[in-house]
Amino acid sequence: MELAAVTAQRRGDIAAMTFGAVKDGRLLVAQQKSGGSTKVSIPLSLRLTEIGWTVGDVIGRCRDAAVSRYLVHHSSAVGRARSGDKIRDMTIGQAFAEARDAAGVSVAGKTPPTFHEIRSLSLRLYDEQGVNTQALAGHKSADMTSVYRDVRGDEWIMVEAK
Repeated sequence: MELAAVTAQRRGDIAAMTFGAVKDGRLLVAQQKSGGSTKVSIPLSLRLTEIGWTVGDVIGRCRDAAVSRYLVHHSSAVGRARSGDKIRDMTIGQAFAEARDAAGVSVAGKTPPTFHEIRSLSLRLYDEQGVNTQALAGHKSADMTSVYRDVRGDEWIMVEAK
């Protein structure tokens, strides 16, 4: 979840990230999406001010006792997965849902937030910092990025008096 927050990448792209993709002070992400692959190069120094972490800080915390090429991996054997194996996309979503439910996060009358909401929140926060969120998201159009800037009806529309 931390990696999603600082990189604003999709669940599948998070699962596919490897330590080998960290080169020359950057995280190289070959995004896998329905419209084909987009390559995004994210500086390790990119800091999400709201939480105070850089991409490099979070990648540093991905190292553990398990030997793995993947940033996000199994730290111990679970079912058929061995220590160091890649985490499946679905497992990431399920882990997020479990954490969300354990934290008691819910909004009356609304669908519970999904892992993808981290991407949306991250892009909104980076936009406030002046980061080129269209490039970070790997979007070809500004219209697509604007979908992620939508605050889901949680922000007041200000009417000015003349």
